[in-house]
Amino acid sequence: MFKAIVTFFGDNLDAFGMPDPFYSYLVVVSSWKTPYSGVASIVPLSLEAPLSRNHFLVTIGGERAAFDAAIAALKAEPGNARLAFHSEESPL
Repeated sequence: MFKAIVTFFGDNLDAFGMPDPFYSYLVVVSSWKTPYSGVASIVPLSLEAPLSRNHFLVTIGGERAAFDAAIAALKAEPGNARLAFHSEESPL
């Protein structure tokens, strides 16, 4: 089981020096019921963060594959597509 803080951010800065836009997500990943399966859940930490789907279940590849599916979906979100990306993973 692990978690990651994932951010997407623009080049412009707001009046407080924060990138604009700035979208942040918590991605929590764990194994699932069957061997080699995994599930990732995404929680938006920014009010306006675009999110079409918040759970990703894979039956092959385990936790890493579930995480990769979640990240690919976040990168494909229209609101995130042209923004810079950063991820910081850690065990739970």
